[in-house]
Amino acid sequence: MYKYLVRIFTLMKIADLKANYSRKEHGVSHHNDKYKMMVKYYPANYEPHNNFLYAFLCFVYDGEQKIEEIKKKMCKLFISSTKQVIVGEEDIKEYYLIALRKGLIQDNQGKIKLTEEGTKLVEISYHHNLYTSHYMRIFLSEKTVMLGTALFLIIISLLKIFTGMQLGSQAMLSEGFENFTDLFKIGIVGLIGLKLKKDKIASIIIIFLMMFTGVTLVWSGIESLINLSPIFPTVESYIIGFVSIALNAGLAFLKSMVGRTSGNLSLLSDSKDSILNVRISAGVLIGFTFALFGIYFIDSVIGIIIAIFVFKEGIEFLKEILVKDENFDITTIKVFADSIYDNRLTAYILGSIRRKNLTIKELVFNFEEGLALGRYYYEGFADFFYANLGAKTAEKYINELINGNYIEIINNGLFLTKKGLKAFYRAKAKEFQGRSQSIRIRSKFKLSDVYCAIVIIIFLLLIIFSSQINLWLNNLW
Repeated sequence: MYKYLVRIFTLMKIADLKANYSRKEHGVSHHNDKYKMMVKYYPANYEPHNNFLYAFLCFVYDGEQKIEEIKKKMCKLFISSTKQVIVGEEDIKEYYLIALRKGLIQDNQGKIKLTEEGTKLVEISYHHNLYTSHYMRIFLSEKTVMLGTALFLIIISLLKIFTGMQLGSQAMLSEGFENFTDLFKIGIVGLIGLKLKKDKIASIIIIFLMMFTGVTLVWSGIESLINLSPIFPTVESYIIGFVSIALNAGLAFLKSMVGRTSGNLSLLSDSKDSILNVRISAGVLIGFTFALFGIYFIDSVIGIIIAIFVFKEGIEFLKEILVKDENFDITTIKVFADSIYDNRLTAYILGSIRRKNLTIKELVFNFEEGLALGRYYYEGFADFFYANLGAKTAEKYINELINGNYIEIINNGLFLTKKGLKAFYRAKAKEFQGRSQSIRIRSKFKLSDVYCAIVIIIFLLLIIFSSQINLWLNNLW
Protein backbone atom coordinates (compact mmCIF):
# COMPACT_ATOMS: atom_id res chain seq x y z
CA MET A 1 0.00 0.00 0.00
CA TYR A 2 2.86 2.42 0.85
CA LYS A 3 4.43 1.99 -2.61
CA TYR A 4 1.01 2.55 -4.18
CA LEU A 5 0.59 5.81 -2.24
CA VAL A 6 4.11 6.98 -3.11
CA ARG A 7 3.36 6.36 -6.80
CA ILE A 8 0.19 8.48 -6.53
CA PHE A 9 1.88 11.28 -4.59
CA THR A 10 4.69 11.67 -7.12
CA LEU A 11 2.05 12.82 -9.62
CA MET A 12 0.64 15.44 -7.25
CA LYS A 13 1.37 19.17 -7.35
CA ILE A 14 1.52 19.42 -3.56
CA ALA A 15 4.88 17.61 -3.72
CA ASP A 16 6.26 20.52 -5.76
CA LEU A 17 5.12 22.98 -3.09
CA LYS A 18 7.09 21.13 -0.43
CA ALA A 19 10.17 20.84 -2.66
CA ASN A 20 10.23 24.62 -3.24
CA TYR A 21 9.26 25.59 0.32
CA SER A 22 11.33 28.11 2.29
CA ARG A 23 10.42 29.10 5.88
CA LYS A 24 11.77 32.61 5.37
CA GLU A 25 9.87 33.15 2.13
CA HIS A 26 6.66 31.20 2.84
CA GLY A 27 6.18 31.76 6.59
CA VAL A 28 2.61 32.82 7.46
CA SER A 29 2.37 35.44 10.21
CA HIS A 30 -0.95 36.21 11.92
CA HIS A 31 -0.56 39.82 10.84
CA ASN A 32 0.10 39.48 7.11
CA ASP A 33 -2.25 39.25 4.14
CA LYS A 34 -1.73 35.49 3.76
CA TYR A 35 -3.22 34.78 7.16
CA LYS A 36 -6.04 37.25 6.51
CA MET A 37 -6.89 35.22 3.43
CA MET A 38 -7.27 32.06 5.52
CA VAL A 39 -9.45 33.99 7.99
CA LYS A 40 -11.62 35.08 5.08
CA TYR A 41 -12.28 31.64 3.62
CA TYR A 42 -12.09 28.99 6.36
CA PRO A 43 -15.37 28.66 8.29
CA ALA A 44 -13.89 27.59 11.62
CA ASN A 45 -10.88 28.77 13.63
CA TYR A 46 -9.23 30.15 10.48
CA GLU A 47 -6.57 27.41 10.42
CA PRO A 48 -6.34 24.80 7.62
CA HIS A 49 -5.50 21.97 10.02
CA ASN A 50 -8.79 22.46 11.90
CA ASN A 51 -11.09 21.59 9.01
CA PHE A 52 -11.54 19.43 5.92
CA LEU A 53 -12.45 22.21 3.47
CA TYR A 54 -8.70 22.60 2.98
CA ALA A 55 -8.41 18.88 2.13
CA PHE A 56 -11.21 19.17 -0.44
CA LEU A 57 -9.36 22.03 -2.14
CA CYS A 58 -6.09 20.04 -2.01
CA PHE A 59 -7.63 17.11 -3.90
CA VAL A 60 -8.84 19.49 -6.60
CA TYR A 61 -5.41 21.18 -6.63
CA ASP A 62 -3.84 17.78 -7.30
CA GLY A 63 -6.02 17.14 -10.32
CA GLU A 64 -9.16 15.41 -9.02
CA GLN A 65 -12.05 16.83 -11.04
CA LYS A 66 -14.92 14.46 -10.26
CA ILE A 67 -16.80 14.81 -6.98
CA GLU A 68 -17.23 11.02 -6.71
CA GLU A 69 -13.47 10.46 -6.89
CA ILE A 70 -12.90 13.12 -4.24
CA LYS A 71 -15.48 11.42 -2.00
CA LYS A 72 -13.72 8.03 -2.25
CA LYS A 73 -10.48 9.50 -0.92
CA MET A 74 -11.82 12.06 1.52
CA CYS A 75 -14.05 9.54 3.32
CA LYS A 76 -10.89 7.73 4.47
CA LEU A 77 -9.01 10.83 5.71
CA PHE A 78 -7.71 10.76 9.28
CA ILE A 79 -6.63 14.01 10.96
CA SER A 80 -5.88 14.10 14.70
CA SER A 81 -6.14 17.88 15.02
CA THR A 82 -9.82 18.12 14.07
CA LYS A 83 -12.84 17.32 16.24
CA GLN A 84 -14.69 15.78 13.31
CA VAL A 85 -15.56 12.10 13.82
CA ILE A 86 -15.26 11.12 10.17
CA VAL A 87 -15.74 12.73 6.77
CA GLY A 88 -19.16 11.87 5.33
CA GLU A 89 -20.64 12.46 1.90
CA GLU A 90 -22.84 15.25 3.28
CA ASP A 91 -19.69 16.95 4.62
CA ILE A 92 -18.01 16.81 1.21
CA LYS A 93 -21.14 18.31 -0.37
CA GLU A 94 -20.93 21.10 2.22
CA TYR A 95 -17.28 21.80 1.36
CA TYR A 96 -18.15 21.79 -2.35
CA LEU A 97 -20.95 24.35 -1.87
CA ILE A 98 -18.79 26.59 0.37
CA ALA A 99 -15.95 26.53 -2.15
CA LEU A 100 -18.38 27.23 -5.03
CA ARG A 101 -20.15 30.08 -3.18
CA LYS A 102 -16.87 31.74 -2.19
CA GLY A 103 -15.43 31.52 -5.69
CA LEU A 104 -12.68 29.05 -4.82
CA ILE A 105 -13.74 26.47 -7.44
CA GLN A 106 -15.56 26.35 -10.79
CA ASP A 107 -17.78 23.47 -11.87
CA ASN A 108 -17.96 23.03 -15.63
CA GLN A 109 -20.42 20.20 -16.37
CA GLY A 110 -19.20 18.06 -13.49
CA LYS A 111 -15.51 18.93 -13.87
CA ILE A 112 -14.23 20.83 -10.83
CA LYS A 113 -11.30 23.21 -11.09
CA LEU A 114 -9.77 25.71 -8.70
CA THR A 115 -10.03 29.40 -9.43
CA GLU A 116 -6.94 31.59 -9.13
CA GLU A 117 -8.09 32.53 -5.61
CA GLY A 118 -8.62 28.87 -4.70
CA THR A 119 -5.16 27.91 -5.95
CA LYS A 120 -3.58 30.72 -3.94
CA LEU A 121 -5.48 29.65 -0.80
CA VAL A 122 -4.27 26.03 -1.09
CA GLU A 123 -0.64 27.11 -1.52
CA ILE A 124 -0.78 29.53 1.43
CA SER A 125 -2.52 26.91 3.61
CA TYR A 126 -0.03 24.16 2.78
CA HIS A 127 2.91 26.46 3.47
CA HIS A 128 1.24 27.44 6.76
CA ASN A 129 0.98 23.77 7.74
CA LEU A 130 4.66 23.24 6.94
CA TYR A 131 5.66 26.40 8.83
CA THR A 132 3.54 25.62 11.90
CA SER A 133 4.52 21.93 11.94
CA HIS A 134 8.21 22.88 12.00
CA TYR A 135 7.86 25.02 15.13
CA MET A 136 5.45 22.58 16.76
CA ARG A 137 8.08 19.85 16.39
CA ILE A 138 10.60 22.11 18.14
CA PHE A 139 8.10 22.94 20.89
CA LEU A 140 7.22 19.26 21.31
CA SER A 141 10.85 18.10 21.38
CA GLU A 142 12.36 16.30 24.37
CA LYS A 143 14.93 19.08 24.89
CA THR A 144 12.32 21.86 24.99
CA VAL A 145 10.14 19.94 27.44
CA MET A 146 13.08 19.29 29.77
CA LEU A 147 14.28 22.92 29.75
CA GLY A 148 10.74 24.23 30.28
CA THR A 149 10.15 21.79 33.13
CA ALA A 150 13.43 22.74 34.85
CA LEU A 151 12.64 26.46 34.67
CA PHE A 152 9.13 25.92 36.03
CA LEU A 153 10.37 23.73 38.90
CA ILE A 154 12.96 26.28 40.06
CA ILE A 155 10.40 29.10 40.18
CA ILE A 156 7.46 27.21 41.69
CA SER A 157 9.53 25.31 44.29
CA LEU A 158 11.11 28.52 45.65
CA LEU A 159 7.69 30.18 45.83
CA LYS A 160 6.20 27.20 47.70
CA ILE A 161 9.08 26.87 50.15
CA PHE A 162 8.99 30.60 50.96
CA THR A 163 5.18 30.64 51.32
CA GLY A 164 5.14 27.38 53.32
CA MET A 165 7.66 28.81 55.82
CA GLN A 166 5.56 31.96 56.19
CA LEU A 167 2.32 30.03 56.77
CA GLY A 168 3.75 27.17 58.79
CA SER A 169 2.20 24.70 56.33
CA GLN A 170 3.98 21.35 56.41
CA ALA A 171 2.13 20.25 53.26
CA MET A 172 3.23 23.26 51.21
CA LEU A 173 6.81 23.00 52.49
CA SER A 174 6.92 19.30 51.56
CA GLU A 175 5.44 20.11 48.18
CA GLY A 176 8.05 22.83 47.58
CA PHE A 177 10.98 20.56 48.46
CA GLU A 178 9.42 17.75 46.39
CA ASN A 179 9.24 20.09 43.39
CA PHE A 180 12.86 21.10 43.95
CA THR A 181 14.04 17.48 44.01
CA ASP A 182 12.18 16.97 40.71
CA LEU A 183 15.10 18.79 39.09
CA PHE A 184 17.12 15.67 39.86
CA LYS A 185 14.56 13.62 37.92
CA ILE A 186 14.94 15.92 34.90
CA GLY A 187 18.69 15.28 35.09
CA ILE A 188 18.00 11.52 35.09
CA VAL A 189 15.80 11.83 32.00
CA GLY A 190 18.50 13.86 30.22
CA LEU A 191 21.58 11.91 31.24
CA ILE A 192 20.44 8.29 31.59
CA GLY A 193 17.35 8.34 29.37
CA LEU A 194 18.52 10.46 26.43
CA LYS A 195 22.32 10.60 26.48
CA LEU A 196 23.08 7.06 27.65
CA LYS A 197 19.98 5.58 25.95
CA LYS A 198 19.04 3.66 29.13
CA ASP A 199 15.40 4.69 29.01
CA LYS A 200 14.04 1.81 31.08
CA ILE A 201 16.58 2.30 33.89
CA ALA A 202 15.78 6.03 33.99
CA SER A 203 12.06 5.24 34.23
CA ILE A 204 12.55 2.82 37.12
CA ILE A 205 14.67 5.35 39.04
CA ILE A 206 12.03 8.07 38.52
CA ILE A 207 9.24 5.80 39.78
CA PHE A 208 11.27 4.80 42.85
CA LEU A 209 11.94 8.48 43.57
CA MET A 210 8.22 9.17 43.18
CA MET A 211 7.48 6.41 45.69
CA PHE A 212 10.15 7.84 48.01
CA THR A 213 8.20 11.11 47.86
CA GLY A 214 5.23 9.08 49.06
CA VAL A 215 7.27 7.89 52.06
CA THR A 216 8.22 11.45 52.99
CA LEU A 217 4.57 12.51 52.69
CA VAL A 218 3.51 9.76 55.10
CA TRP A 219 6.31 10.60 57.52
CA SER A 220 5.65 14.37 57.51
CA GLY A 221 1.89 13.73 57.70
CA ILE A 222 2.17 11.53 60.79
CA GLU A 223 4.60 13.98 62.39
CA SER A 224 2.18 16.86 61.74
CA LEU A 225 -0.73 14.88 63.20
CA ILE A 226 1.22 14.27 66.40
CA ASN A 227 2.36 17.90 66.68
CA LEU A 228 -0.56 19.88 65.27
CA SER A 229 0.19 23.55 64.64
CA PRO A 230 -2.09 26.26 63.25
CA ILE A 231 -1.98 27.16 59.54
CA PHE A 232 -2.81 30.67 58.36
CA PRO A 233 -3.62 30.59 54.63
CA THR A 234 -3.27 33.75 52.55
CA VAL A 235 -4.46 34.84 49.12
CA GLU A 236 -0.91 34.37 47.82
CA SER A 237 -0.85 30.73 48.98
CA TYR A 238 -4.08 29.98 47.11
CA ILE A 239 -2.79 31.68 43.96
CA ILE A 240 0.44 29.65 44.09
CA GLY A 241 -1.57 26.47 44.62
CA PHE A 242 -3.89 27.05 41.65
CA VAL A 243 -1.00 28.12 39.40
CA SER A 244 0.88 24.98 40.43
CA ILE A 245 -2.10 22.76 39.57
CA ALA A 246 -2.54 24.41 36.15
CA LEU A 247 1.15 24.31 35.20
CA ASN A 248 1.76 20.79 36.50
CA ALA A 249 -1.29 19.54 34.58
CA GLY A 250 0.06 21.25 31.45
CA LEU A 251 3.50 19.71 32.00
CA ALA A 252 1.97 16.28 32.57
CA PHE A 253 0.10 16.54 29.27
CA LEU A 254 3.16 17.86 27.41
CA LYS A 255 5.55 15.25 28.85
CA SER A 256 3.15 12.40 28.15
CA MET A 257 2.53 13.61 24.58
CA VAL A 258 6.24 14.09 23.79
CA GLY A 259 7.05 10.80 25.54
CA ARG A 260 4.38 9.03 23.49
CA THR A 261 5.39 10.58 20.15
CA SER A 262 9.12 10.04 20.72
CA GLY A 263 8.79 6.65 22.43
CA ASN A 264 10.65 8.04 25.47
CA LEU A 265 9.68 5.88 28.44
CA SER A 266 11.41 8.10 31.02
CA LEU A 267 9.34 11.12 29.94
CA LEU A 268 6.18 9.03 30.28
CA SER A 269 7.32 8.13 33.80
CA ASP A 270 8.03 11.77 34.61
CA SER A 271 4.56 12.76 33.37
CA LYS A 272 3.10 10.56 36.10
CA ASP A 273 5.24 12.45 38.61
CA SER A 274 3.68 15.71 37.38
CA ILE A 275 0.23 14.20 37.98
CA LEU A 276 1.41 13.46 41.54
CA ASN A 277 2.31 17.14 41.93
CA VAL A 278 -1.20 18.12 40.78
CA ARG A 279 -2.70 15.87 43.47
CA ILE A 280 -0.38 17.23 46.14
CA SER A 281 -1.23 20.84 45.22
CA ALA A 282 -4.96 20.06 45.28
CA GLY A 283 -4.52 18.40 48.68
CA VAL A 284 -2.70 21.44 50.04
CA LEU A 285 -5.51 23.76 48.90
CA ILE A 286 -8.12 21.52 50.54
CA GLY A 287 -6.05 21.59 53.74
CA PHE A 288 -5.89 25.39 53.58
CA THR A 289 -9.66 25.63 53.18
CA PHE A 290 -10.28 23.49 56.29
CA ALA A 291 -7.64 25.52 58.15
CA LEU A 292 -9.76 28.65 57.59
CA PHE A 293 -12.29 27.06 59.97
CA GLY A 294 -9.69 25.97 62.51
CA ILE A 295 -9.51 22.33 61.33
CA TYR A 296 -5.74 21.80 60.92
CA PHE A 297 -5.33 18.01 60.82
CA ILE A 298 -6.92 17.68 57.33
CA ASP A 299 -3.72 19.09 55.78
CA SER A 300 -1.76 16.09 57.10
CA VAL A 301 -4.45 13.47 56.46
CA ILE A 302 -4.70 14.45 52.78
CA GLY A 303 -0.91 14.15 52.45
CA ILE A 304 -1.09 10.56 53.75
CA ILE A 305 -3.98 9.69 51.41
CA ILE A 306 -2.05 11.08 48.41
CA ALA A 307 0.96 9.00 49.47
CA ILE A 308 -1.17 5.82 49.35
CA PHE A 309 -2.22 6.66 45.77
CA VAL A 310 1.43 7.31 44.89
CA PHE A 311 2.45 3.85 46.10
CA LYS A 312 -0.44 2.19 44.27
CA GLU A 313 0.30 3.93 40.98
CA GLY A 314 4.05 3.45 41.34
CA ILE A 315 3.70 -0.32 41.89
CA GLU A 316 1.31 -0.66 38.94
CA PHE A 317 3.68 1.28 36.69
CA LEU A 318 6.68 -0.79 37.76
CA LYS A 319 4.73 -3.96 36.99
CA GLU A 320 4.14 -2.65 33.46
CA ILE A 321 7.78 -1.85 32.72
CA LEU A 322 9.49 -4.64 34.68
CA VAL A 323 8.65 -7.29 32.12
CA LYS A 324 10.85 -9.10 29.66
CA ASP A 325 12.12 -6.80 26.91
CA GLU A 326 10.63 -8.90 24.12
CA ASN A 327 7.15 -8.58 25.63
CA PHE A 328 7.33 -4.90 26.51
CA ASP A 329 5.04 -2.56 24.55
CA ILE A 330 5.27 1.14 25.45
CA THR A 331 1.81 1.79 23.99
CA THR A 332 0.23 -0.25 26.82
CA ILE A 333 1.24 2.43 29.34
CA LYS A 334 -1.66 4.83 29.81
CA VAL A 335 -0.76 8.51 30.08
CA PHE A 336 -2.54 11.87 30.14
CA ALA A 337 -2.09 12.80 26.45
CA ASP A 338 -3.56 9.52 25.16
CA SER A 339 -6.94 11.27 25.13
CA ILE A 340 -5.93 12.89 21.81
CA TYR A 341 -5.68 9.52 20.08
CA ASP A 342 -8.30 7.73 22.20
CA ASN A 343 -11.03 10.16 21.23
CA ARG A 344 -10.06 10.67 17.59
CA LEU A 345 -9.13 7.12 16.64
CA THR A 346 -12.02 5.56 18.54
CA ALA A 347 -14.49 7.90 16.82
CA TYR A 348 -12.91 7.21 13.42
CA ILE A 349 -13.23 3.43 13.90
CA LEU A 350 -16.84 3.62 15.12
CA GLY A 351 -17.79 6.03 12.33
CA SER A 352 -16.18 3.85 9.64
CA ILE A 353 -18.02 0.73 10.84
CA ARG A 354 -21.35 2.55 11.07
CA ARG A 355 -21.00 3.77 7.49
CA LYS A 356 -19.93 0.52 5.85
CA ASN A 357 -19.63 -3.19 6.57
CA LEU A 358 -15.88 -3.78 6.90
CA THR A 359 -13.52 -6.52 8.02
CA ILE A 360 -10.68 -5.71 10.42
CA LYS A 361 -8.20 -5.91 7.54
CA GLU A 362 -10.25 -3.51 5.37
CA LEU A 363 -10.71 -1.03 8.21
CA VAL A 364 -6.99 -1.00 9.04
CA PHE A 365 -6.13 -0.57 5.34
CA ASN A 366 -8.53 2.38 5.06
CA PHE A 367 -7.03 3.93 8.19
CA GLU A 368 -3.48 3.55 6.84
CA GLU A 369 -4.46 5.11 3.53
CA GLY A 370 -6.39 7.94 5.24
CA LEU A 371 -3.49 8.62 7.62
CA ALA A 372 -0.99 8.67 4.72
CA LEU A 373 -3.15 11.20 2.86
CA GLY A 374 -3.54 13.22 6.06
CA ARG A 375 0.20 13.32 6.65
CA TYR A 376 0.72 14.34 3.04
CA TYR A 377 -1.61 17.35 3.18
CA TYR A 378 -1.61 18.24 6.90
CA GLU A 379 1.96 17.32 7.86
CA GLY A 380 2.34 16.77 11.64
CA PHE A 381 -1.27 17.67 12.38
CA ALA A 382 -2.47 14.40 10.85
CA ASP A 383 -0.91 12.22 13.56
CA PHE A 384 -0.20 15.09 15.98
CA PHE A 385 3.51 14.38 15.57
CA TYR A 386 3.18 10.72 16.57
CA ALA A 387 5.31 8.98 13.91
CA ASN A 388 4.51 5.48 15.21
CA LEU A 389 0.76 5.91 14.74
CA GLY A 390 -0.24 3.26 12.20
CA ALA A 391 -1.74 -0.17 11.58
CA LYS A 392 -0.53 -1.68 14.85
CA THR A 393 -2.16 1.09 16.88
CA ALA A 394 -5.40 0.83 14.89
CA GLU A 395 -5.57 -2.95 15.43
CA LYS A 396 -5.00 -2.47 19.18
CA TYR A 397 -7.87 0.03 19.38
CA ILE A 398 -10.19 -2.22 17.36
CA ASN A 399 -9.47 -5.15 19.69
CA GLU A 400 -10.08 -2.97 22.75
CA LEU A 401 -13.43 -1.85 21.31
CA ILE A 402 -14.36 -5.47 20.62
CA ASN A 403 -13.41 -6.49 24.17
CA GLY A 404 -15.34 -3.50 25.51
CA ASN A 405 -18.47 -4.65 23.66
CA TYR A 406 -18.58 -1.60 21.37
CA ILE A 407 -18.03 -3.75 18.27
CA GLU A 408 -19.05 -7.30 17.44
CA ILE A 409 -17.84 -9.60 14.68
CA ILE A 410 -20.44 -11.38 12.54
CA ASN A 411 -19.22 -13.48 9.58
CA ASN A 412 -15.85 -11.66 9.68
CA GLY A 413 -17.62 -8.29 9.37
CA LEU A 414 -17.52 -5.59 12.03
CA PHE A 415 -20.79 -4.21 13.41
CA LEU A 416 -21.60 -1.67 16.12
CA THR A 417 -23.37 -2.90 19.23
CA LYS A 418 -25.91 -0.67 20.99
CA LYS A 419 -23.09 0.49 23.23
CA GLY A 420 -20.94 1.33 20.20
CA LEU A 421 -23.77 3.15 18.45
CA LYS A 422 -24.41 5.22 21.57
CA ALA A 423 -20.71 6.11 21.79
CA PHE A 424 -20.73 7.12 18.11
CA TYR A 425 -23.71 9.45 18.54
CA ARG A 426 -22.13 11.02 21.62
CA ALA A 427 -18.96 11.70 19.64
CA LYS A 428 -21.03 13.08 16.77
CA ALA A 429 -22.97 15.36 19.13
CA LYS A 430 -19.69 16.76 20.50
CA GLU A 431 -18.47 17.23 16.94
CA PHE A 432 -21.51 19.27 15.90
CA GLN A 433 -21.36 21.31 19.09
CA GLY A 434 -17.68 22.05 18.50
CA ARG A 435 -18.20 22.89 14.84
CA SER A 436 -21.04 25.25 15.65
CA GLN A 437 -19.08 27.02 18.41
CA SER A 438 -16.03 27.44 16.18
CA ILE A 439 -17.95 29.41 13.54
CA ARG A 440 -17.81 33.09 14.43
CA ILE A 441 -20.66 35.38 13.37
CA ARG A 442 -20.13 39.17 13.52
CA SER A 443 -18.47 39.26 16.93
CA LYS A 444 -14.71 38.80 16.91
CA PHE A 445 -14.79 37.37 20.42
CA LYS A 446 -15.63 33.82 21.47
CA LEU A 447 -17.29 32.89 24.76
CA SER A 448 -14.01 31.27 25.83
CA ASP A 449 -12.29 34.66 25.36
CA VAL A 450 -14.81 36.23 27.76
CA TYR A 451 -14.21 33.48 30.37
CA CYS A 452 -10.47 33.95 30.01
CA ALA A 453 -10.80 37.71 30.51
CA ILE A 454 -12.95 37.18 33.63
CA VAL A 455 -10.34 34.80 35.14
CA ILE A 456 -7.52 37.29 34.44
CA ILE A 457 -9.51 40.17 36.00
CA ILE A 458 -10.28 38.11 39.13
CA PHE A 459 -6.62 37.09 39.37
CA LEU A 460 -5.47 40.72 39.16
CA LEU A 461 -8.07 41.87 41.70
CA LEU A 462 -6.91 39.18 44.15
CA ILE A 463 -3.33 40.40 43.83
CA ILE A 464 -4.28 44.08 44.16
CA PHE A 465 -6.54 43.57 47.20
CA SER A 466 -4.59 40.69 48.76
CA SER A 467 -3.74 42.67 51.93
CA GLN A 468 -7.39 43.48 52.63
CA ILE A 469 -8.49 39.89 51.92
CA ASN A 470 -5.75 38.49 54.17
CA LEU A 471 -6.89 40.83 56.95
CA TRP A 472 -10.44 39.53 56.53
CA LEU A 473 -9.19 35.92 56.64
CA ASN A 474 -7.30 36.65 59.86
CA ASN A 475 -10.52 37.94 61.41
CA LEU A 476 -12.11 34.55 60.74
CA TRP A 477 -9.71 32.97 63.23
